[in-house]
Amino acid sequence: MVKFLSDEWIEYGKEYIRRNLDPAKDLGNLTTSLHGVIEHVPPTDSTTTFYLELENGQLSDFILRVGATIPEKTPVFVITGTYGAYRDIFEGKVGTAMAILKNRIKLKGSKVEALKIIKQLDGLIDALRKVTDEFEEGPSPS
Repeated sequence: MVKFLSDEWIEYGKEYIRRNLDPAKDLGNLTTSLHGVIEHVPPTDSTTTFYLELENGQLSDFILRVGATIPEKTPVFVITGTYGAYRDIFEGKVGTAMAILKNRIKLKGSKVEALKIIKQLDGLIDALRKVTDEFEEGPSPS
């Protein structure tokens, strides 16, 4: 397995999603995009953003960038949280919907639309969970 938020995480994640998730069955032929903004990334307390895009249930883009945005991409949703909150989600300690409801992560975009696709998003997170088990040590989740 690979380190969370590494270039290898992106590459293994792309490969795993394309190989193991069925566009119709697992991803509901979903078309959407999101920025996952991760704040207070250890060890440098930086911000990292990933951009993930699906077209008809097919992964069309998955990139990672240091910084709070990826200016050339305009996502449908922006999900912002601390490294600790994202770590808890990717370790399976809390679900995405519960993290949003408990304000562990903030959602910019339609909450109604997000709730409609939460099952597919959780499927993507579960797939990415299968390629990473290495996390930086950092402050406790907020």
